[in-house]
Amino acid sequence: MRIVPVLTLILAVATARVAKTESPKEVLAQINKDSFGNSVLSVLQLQLATGGPVGEIQILLNNIASQLNGDQKKADKVHESDTVAFEKIIADLEQEIAYHQTQIVALSNLRDSTTEALGEAEAEVRVVTSDIANNEKSFADESATRQSQHETWVRKDAEHVDQMDAIDEASKIVQHLQAGVAFAQLKSRFEKVQAKLLESKHALFKPLINALTQLASKVDNKSIIKILELLAQIRQQLVASRASLLATEERQAANWEVQSGHLQEEHKRLVERKAFLENSIVQFKVTIQEAVEDLEDQTLFLEDAEDSLAIQERWAAEQESQYEAQTFEREQQLEVVERLQEVLTQKLSAASEFLQIREEVF
Repeated sequence: MRIVPVLTLILAVATARVAKTESPKEVLAQINKDSFGNSVLSVLQLQLATGGPVGEIQILLNNIASQLNGDQKKADKVHESDTVAFEKIIADLEQEIAYHQTQIVALSNLRDSTTEALGEAEAEVRVVTSDIANNEKSFADESATRQSQHETWVRKDAEHVDQMDAIDEASKIVQHLQAGVAFAQLKSRFEKVQAKLLESKHALFKPLINALTQLASKVDNKSIIKILELLAQIRQQLVASRASLLATEERQAANWEVQSGHLQEEHKRLVERKAFLENSIVQFKVTIQEAVEDLEDQTLFLEDAEDSLAIQERWAAEQESQYEAQTFEREQQLEVVERLQEVLTQKLSAASEFLQIREEVF
């Protein structure tokens, strides 16, 4: 008898499930119900009928048991190696998922905080733009006021100069009259001075105009002395008034220099702030766009990693299920082999009896 065919048939019998409490005849009857078991028993029947040694079958059964045990050890080793590799893959994927989740949180926070900063910067730009407009309006208004003040001073200073010149001219005419020059010779000059004084409409000149008018009709030394004293007093008042106007002009000019400096410094600061904010707004928008794009990428990476983890877990579950099924199958096969060995060795008479009955009945 060839060993390989018998080994193949007996391996097929290994799937038959038997109960340990059954008798040898019941065991063989159970095996006989299976088509492969029936074939094996037919081989055993032929082996016994031809007087073949039972020991050869025992050797085959021992080989089967050894092969099953060897296959289980190999399966255990592969299972252990696969488990280690799977755990490494799972750990790497979980670490990758945690990384992407952390990145998503960080990018979401960056997007939200930058969006908030963008809103604040845009609001401040509107305020600063308004402040710049107000500053420029204030500068224009104050500059116009200062220009008006200066023009007023120039006009009044010129009036004072003209008035002082008229006073000086009047003093010279009166002094000429005092020296004995005839009024007729000075009349033209006198009338010009009188006209100038009348044009000024200054209350200060009213007594002087009255006195000069009287002097034109009657020249006397007493009136001349009185007019000269009045002219000196008026000139002194004009000099003082002109000095006061000049002091006011200088004070206003100094104040404007300080004020304009402050306005210009404020304008420079506001313009620089606006430029900074506008640049920040551009950067904020770029940051938000990049954060959104990176967030989309990280979300896709996370989904890919989670899909890979799910695939690996399904694969591991399938491998584990397959390993457990194959292990259970080998255990059942070993149990069948052990039952056959028991029947063929310790209860050989029952086997022979069953095979003889099988030949008659089946």
